[in-house]
Amino acid sequence: MRVRNPLLYILGTFIVLGLTYGIWIPAFAEEDVSTAYYSLTYQEPADVFLGKAGVFMVKSSYNAIATINRFDLDNTYPSNDLEFYDRWLDFGIYDYLGNPYLGLWGFNYAYFNLKYNTRRLWDEGELSIYHWDINRMDWIKCPSFLVEMKNLPHGRVTCIMTSFGLYGIASEK
Repeated sequence: MRVRNPLLYILGTFIVLGLTYGIWIPAFAEEDVSTAYYSLTYQEPADVFLGKAGVFMVKSSYNAIATINRFDLDNTYPSNDLEFYDRWLDFGIYDYLGNPYLGLWGFNYAYFNLKYNTRRLWDEGELSIYHWDINRMDWIKCPSFLVEMKNLPHGRVTCIMTSFGLYGIASEK
């Protein structure tokens, strides 16, 4: 194919690049809240995740929809004595009519995949997962442990969930 006018070739290139990047830039923009939905099947394992955090269910006790939200750190849940290193994780399960389940059954693990700096903090004994207790209005330490074979080479910090709600990975100031 022969282009008669080089200006048309340059204009066409700009149009193609503009359309390509104009479509994809909003898809990669940071959001305050990210949400994902997963269908759970009774007695089947499930890994409900969004980004570098999630909930692993050894055997689901539900035929339902799981929702996972990731929130940017803000002053909604005060943490004067904690320094958080990743966005908060909020987890809930709803029946097919949209009604929330109130009890969390089975072995369910909240987890955060580590990066180099958070792995260093874990190795120094300064990092743990915390859960927001709505009754105390405070962050409660969740006994955490390292799963080295997940998220190589840095691993994954996880804890057994006792209830639905908000979880975060932090160290004490």
